[in-house]
Amino acid sequence: MSDIEIDLDGDIDDKVRKMPEVKSASQEAVDKIAAIARDNAPVLDGDYRDGIVTQETKSGWRVLASDQKSAWIEFGIPSRNQPPQFNLRRAVEAAGFKFKKGR
Repeated sequence: MSDIEIDLDGDIDDKVRKMPEVKSASQEAVDKIAAIARDNAPVLDGDYRDGIVTQETKSGWRVLASDQKSAWIEFGIPSRNQPPQFNLRRAVEAAGFKFKKGR
């Protein structure tokens, strides 16, 4: 039996993320998630809904809720009996992806 050795480029993940096909698919995915999140946003004043945007990062794309009330809406305010909405998490799942908590 012979030994097989495979050396992978140390920054292969970064190279794959930068491939045009991967970047395009990633952008399409976050655009879909953001659109679903905006469509399902609780209509409080529009700032929350309008603050759901996509943003390119050095490692890909992300959906960002930029309004100052975003965390309150997403995770709720227990001291005020405001339940969490989990709007962004639900948008990820509605778009057909699995929500992965943290890194």
